[in-house]
Amino acid sequence: MGRKASKATENIYYLARNAAAAEDEAFSSREKAAAKLGIERSRLARIELEQIEPYAEEVDTMACGYNAPHLCTDYCNNICPIGIRKLEEQAKAKEPESIERLVLKFLSSTQSMENISKILVEITQDGRVDNDEIKDLQDVFEAMDTVSANLDAIKMWILTDPKLKPFFHFDGDTLRMKKD
Repeated sequence: MGRKASKATENIYYLARNAAAAEDEAFSSREKAAAKLGIERSRLARIELEQIEPYAEEVDTMACGYNAPHLCTDYCNNICPIGIRKLEEQAKAKEPESIERLVLKFLSSTQSMENISKILVEITQDGRVDNDEIKDLQDVFEAMDTVSANLDAIKMWILTDPKLKPFFHFDGDTLRMKKD
């Protein structure tokens, strides 16, 4: 495997390539990855070192090659002017909920998680899902989707708040603080 690039260790494209290298040796170095992806090696290096922004086509190529669809989400949310504008339009189109309301909705949806955990254990303890357990499993997924949607609403609130937006960015599905 190639050496670790100490200057790129927080870069999502670098992290995605390294994760892909665990499955495919062709991504173990920039040179091999560049050849497999059809992106010039020095350009891939500059992308991973955050010296340049990738083109949409390059992001799509890396996302497919690395099996990392979150790269596209991050690009659309943080780099693409169209994606950024659409996010802002969506935020303006909806009557914004207060952070207090969003947190209460999230906390309310998580109160059922202990019960959901018990149901999941009961369903999966024998290693198979019986027909009479399918409805329970559907209910579990609906509850988890609600928790996830409420969490996403909090993330969106943070990303659209003018005071907080400069300090955060999306890294796939993860909201992260920006480094200085």
